[in-house]
Amino acid sequence: MLSEEALAYRRWICERDIEGCSIKEMDGDGLTIDSDVATGVVNFYDIDGTTVVELRLEGKRDSSPLFFLHFELEDMERAHSLFEEMMDVLRAKLNSKTHHVLLCCTCGMTTTFFANKLNELATDRDLGYDFCAKSIEEAKRSGLTYEAVLLAPQVGHQLKAVQEALPGVMVMELPASVFGAYDANAALRLLLEGLRDARSAAMTDLRFARDFDMTKSVLSVSYVFRSDEPTISYLVLEKGEERLRGMLVRRTFDIEAPLKDLFSTLRLHGYSPRSFDAIGIAVPGIVDDGRVALGEGDESHLVDIAARLTERWGVPVFVDNNASAAAAGCYISQNEWDSVVFHAQPVGVTECDQGYVVDGRPHTGRGGFSGNIRHLAKRLTLSMGLEEAAWRYDGMRDLVACYLAAVICTVAPEAIFVWCDLVPDMDELGESIAEIVPAEAVPELVGVSDYDGLTLMGEQCLCLQRLVEA
Repeated sequence: MLSEEALAYRRWICERDIEGCSIKEMDGDGLTIDSDVATGVVNFYDIDGTTVVELRLEGKRDSSPLFFLHFELEDMERAHSLFEEMMDVLRAKLNSKTHHVLLCCTCGMTTTFFANKLNELATDRDLGYDFCAKSIEEAKRSGLTYEAVLLAPQVGHQLKAVQEALPGVMVMELPASVFGAYDANAALRLLLEGLRDARSAAMTDLRFARDFDMTKSVLSVSYVFRSDEPTISYLVLEKGEERLRGMLVRRTFDIEAPLKDLFSTLRLHGYSPRSFDAIGIAVPGIVDDGRVALGEGDESHLVDIAARLTERWGVPVFVDNNASAAAAGCYISQNEWDSVVFHAQPVGVTECDQGYVVDGRPHTGRGGFSGNIRHLAKRLTLSMGLEEAAWRYDGMRDLVACYLAAVICTVAPEAIFVWCDLVPDMDELGESIAEIVPAEAVPELVGVSDYDGLTLMGEQCLCLQRLVEA
């Protein structure tokens, strides 16, 4: 018999409406979670009068563990949070893009075994690639939706014909030494290198950078202001796995001083600057190629923080604007939109920051000035004064609507992610924007609460992107 707390928790879970998955009751007290990519269970155990909850999530294809946790049901708020963490893992799995690759020989028989080996390797590395084998004639048929086609040596002479039949798809011939030995590691490396080279050498698509190399370790650091106090969040990514996350709070803003305290903390966990292949730092203000504009007005001057820290620590250090990093985080967290804007509007502040990803590429503009849309504030006409608007829902809604109307008229993104605690209703915000621009021009509006998380995620990917290009 479940306790009242366990029944309440079970009922709360059953009432969750999670897109892409279903929650059903099991025989007994447990619950099952089912989706196209993963399955899970919620079990309840009575141990010496204490309810212990089990949360478990596994990949559907290979039963790989995605989330596993036992905890005592004592704090309901914490219990809700832990379940949501598991659902975040599921959502990320649901939103992850699968890259389909076709292997071709004369009839598809000799490539089937090789495709299976490549699938095993891609699964082990969690790269999101799916390989299948078909005949060369099937490959040349129109309508196939593969990201790449790998040709066995015996049909390599048909490379041009396949390219003409599948425009926009990368087609390459596998060397006989790789195909003959069924060398999956070498084939995967050639595939990823070929896909990388097929993209712009100057600016690799962020999602490709995200998926390309799971061998790197990156430390990302984010500076975000809250109530006039900067919070410094950090995240350690080690070979594709999140290892450590935390936050520091400071009373005054300084870029370099908190890093000393940060590494004192990281050393307790066995990390030093040289533990990482790259370190990324996201800060407010104008950032131009690692140089940060410090000071205000005539006192402003660029300081090459990235070069200074790279020399000090002996590892590559990259510095970006935090809104630009958050925009990168918004982009790589989903696969639906290729052009997105991130808008940050703190409560009580009339100024704002924006970051842009256009066609999969970060856009910071000349001198890193792109996104400093806050300079429009002095020219905006609202129904109330700017200072009053910054503290009122209706005033802030209209202020944000004006800012977003400006970016819609210039960038015309597919989606805008909005961080503003005072304006949680995206439908009402969309109506306000539609009073300025045509309603059909208003893109998808997505309210976000985790500025730090998006910034850290985006900064990691920006670091990986630069490492891939190097």
